[in-house]
Order: sequence, then C-alpha cells, then structure tokens
Amino acid sequence: MAILKLILDTRRARKDKTFPLVFRISAKGDTQYIYTGLYIQIQHWNTNILAVKETLPDYETVYDNLQKLKAKYLEKMADYEQLNPNQVTARELKEYLTALPKPKVTVADFWQREIQQLHKSNRNGSANVYDQTITAIQKICSLNISFEQVNYKFLKELEAQLYSKGLKVNTIGIYFRTFKALYNKAINSQEVGFEYYPFRNFRIKREIVRPRTLTLLEMQKYFGAGVEVGTWLYESWLMGKLMFMLIGINFKDMALMSETQIQHGRLIYNRAKTKRQYSIKLLPEALEILNYFEGRGKRTLLGKINDADIDDKVKLEDIMTQANKVFNKHIGLIGKNLEIKEKLTGYCFRYSWANIAKQLDYSKDLISEALGHSYGLRVTGIYLEAYDLKHIDEMNKTVCDEVKNKAQEK
Repeated sequence: MAILKLILDTRRARKDKTFPLVFRISAKGDTQYIYTGLYIQIQHWNTNILAVKETLPDYETVYDNLQKLKAKYLEKMADYEQLNPNQVTARELKEYLTALPKPKVTVADFWQREIQQLHKSNRNGSANVYDQTITAIQKICSLNISFEQVNYKFLKELEAQLYSKGLKVNTIGIYFRTFKALYNKAINSQEVGFEYYPFRNFRIKREIVRPRTLTLLEMQKYFGAGVEVGTWLYESWLMGKLMFMLIGINFKDMALMSETQIQHGRLIYNRAKTKRQYSIKLLPEALEILNYFEGRGKRTLLGKINDADIDDKVKLEDIMTQANKVFNKHIGLIGKNLEIKEKLTGYCFRYSWANIAKQLDYSKDLISEALGHSYGLRVTGIYLEAYDLKHIDEMNKTVCDEVKNKAQEK
C-alpha cells in the first residue's frame, strides 16, 4: 500500500532560506516527490505533525489549500490502487496524480474522428453509414455534448423525434446500432466510463421485412423482355440478367469486376461487404454479356466506373451509390413495363435466385453455401470445397436454365 505525506524538503534551500513543501509518495521501496509550488522557512514547519505552523503568514489559506490537495491525492490514489491491485509503484502514482486532465471530447468530435479513421482504413462504406447517421441525428439535436450526457432519457427522446419524422423502424434501428457501436468505441478509448453506458436498458427495435422477390414467371418475363439494343434501358437490362446469373452479386462487386478475376471460366472475387471469397462458373450467356461490355474500361469489365475514380476510395462510394440508383431506376422501369408487382431493384435478383432455387427443391444448406451464408454449426471457410462448387455450379445452371428456357418459349 502506498503512503502519501506532506514534508518540507530541507535538501533544497533557496537564497531567501525557504524550502519547498512537497508530497512524498512511498510504494514498493521507491520514493517520488510532487512539488506543491509553496516555499516556507523552516521555523514555520511542524516536523512532529507534518503541517505548517500558525505563525506562517496567510496560514489559514495555505493550510486549507494543502489539506484539500492532500485529500484529492489520497482519493485518486485509492481509486488507482483499486483498479491496479498489487501493481502500483511510486512512479506510476506520481504520473497518475500529476497528469493533466484530458479535455472532454464531445460526441460530435469523437464521431467525426471515427469517420476519418474509417476512411483511412478504407472502410468507406462504414464511414458513410456513420456520416449519414450523425447527419440525421444532428438535424434533431446537438451532439456537441459529453458522452456522460447521453443517457436513457436522451435516447428515448431521440427515438421519439425520429419516429415523428416518419422514419421506418429499421432505418432508426441502423442509426441506434451505429450510435451504440460508437459509444462502445468511446468506452474502449477511455473517453467515458462504462458506468455511463446508456444502452443497457434501451432496446433497439427491429422490424422483420419480407425480402422482395420475383416469382419464376416474373423472372422469365424479365429475361424474355427483349429490350431494344441501343436504348438507354438496354445495358441496365443486361446487367440485371448478369446479376441474377452471378447468384445475386452485389452491384458494387459487379461494377468493379476486373479481367484478373476471370480465371478458367470462373469469376473469383471477394465480396466488398463481407470480404468472403466467391467462385462462380460463368454461364455462356453471362460470357456473352461480358463480351458486349468488353473494352469499355481498362480496369473494370463493365466500364461503368471511370478508371480514375477507382483509386479515390472516398469519392468512389458516392459514385457507386449514384450508379446503383441509376441502375435501379432503369430496371424498375423495365419491371413496371412488364407489370411485375414488386418494385424491381438489384436486391430482388439475389432473393429471387434463392427463392427459385428453393422452388426447384434445392436444400437450404446448399442455397446458403451459394449465397455465402454460414448455417448450423458449420463454419464456412474462405474457399468453397470442390464438392460444394460442383453442386453449386449445377444448381446455378439449373436455376438460370429454368428462367432462360421458359423465357425463350414465351
């Protein structure tokens, strides 16, 4: 246990014959000193009780200040020793007691710092989610507050305000999960103590949303649409078919496909969202579509993203978002013209592929493998086993043939 005492350091006399008052810390055979900034003559010091004498000019003020400082140090020492049992040295205590208080960072400042860090780590998609969330919240309330001020009441009031804006349950859920993740990072960074954590009793709501899927008949209508070559919808129509034949590939991954990812008639790529590697056999019609786009770009197969924009990771996210909006608008119009009930978007192709595969009596496990999901107690590896690839190739061909052949019959 460390010991703190106020002493007069008679080793260091000044010209006016005064000596410094210091706090001496003793722990584990080591001794350290903290200077108070006060100097007194030896006749004003009581060696027996280690205190200044009443003969000292301005005695009451000096005595009160020293007592308050000693009490502060003792309280901080007790806290530090409780957090670090059997590991406390005098030097550590001195550094802890004399450290300048860290300026309080606001939630907004920490949030912006996290966005910058995500961009530096090339996690630009996550950075955009953080940016969109703080923008949405600060339209309702200021985040130029300390983390300690974010309590259960604050969260409930924020939730009520977001609902009053007409936002959907799952959109609000994304905002609060992002806020929760940020608060956890602030705790880990020691910007706020865990005792202030406001999400213990706050339940983030989630609404089950039915995936938008096309029926087999609707997908056949899409493949058989015969959009006229050269029209402004034609290339988006081709991309929609390609997306389906690549087992519902994400738009970003499709737009960034490169020639180096085509190996032995397969597309091998890492999904941007999960980093999981996929290996998909290219069907003849998929190859025909890729040949149509050949030469559009030096670094991508489709040429929908300018080569120069690929290296600017921050700018790329905005460009990709806009390109995806244009694609969804185009295929949405195609779907409307075909009288497809669901609003057609890129996500529909992924869920529709899985739905049609299930209608063709393929197992959920094999469909999950194809989509890159983990299931049961099995941990899915980075590479699919050859056995799995063979069966997934066969399943994808059957699903696509069912759609294409019936579409051609029509």
